[in-house]
Amino acid sequence: MTEDRVFIVHLRRPRSKCDPRSDPFWEFGSFGLTGCHAMNLLNPKSADRLSGARLAFAQGGPKGTRLVHLTPPISVVVHPNMVEATWRPVEMPFRYEKAPKLACNAGRSDFPELEKFLTHGNRSTIEGQFSSAFRSRTTQLDGLIGKELVRVYSRMRTTSREGISQTYTDALPARLSTINEDRHACYDEHLESARGKIERARCSSKSRGHC
Repeated sequence: MTEDRVFIVHLRRPRSKCDPRSDPFWEFGSFGLTGCHAMNLLNPKSADRLSGARLAFAQGGPKGTRLVHLTPPISVVVHPNMVEATWRPVEMPFRYEKAPKLACNAGRSDFPELEKFLTHGNRSTIEGQFSSAFRSRTTQLDGLIGKELVRVYSRMRTTSREGISQTYTDALPARLSTINEDRHACYDEHLESARGKIERARCSSKSRGHC
């Protein structure tokens, strides 16, 4: 089933409190415009395989690696300079500290099948094994694990209204000192850059990598 085709997107941690890390653009149902995954998951040569699948956004931090958002089935938009994944309806992600735990050194995962898969790795910690397994992975999850992610995320989403982000920074593992206060303008600039209508977007230029 399309609903169970799930690809993990391993989001990097902000490098400092001044690193805005613009992508994903949760408010607009968009991911990929900053190009961080253009060499793997959103490679233009193979991105079509993602059409109709779901993206599971994994965010690492001091409280483990957490599933901050699971998209509905996505559409793949191949722009001249970039591949963009889009989805509807648009929803804000979990707050990092309230999101389901994918891997946690200090406790159990909310996803037993995924945890079982991770224990077969050769890293010394389960968070390290998750990172090793999914940092640049381009294949979908095993069907049983994909179904588990959909089931657990859906259940926790409906019972954790207070755990939903109000702004994009809530899904990050730490507060930022530099906040992008005009996300709409930033998104539009990256979209125009992806379409080849302007040079590289400058709205997040303080960070080498933005997603």
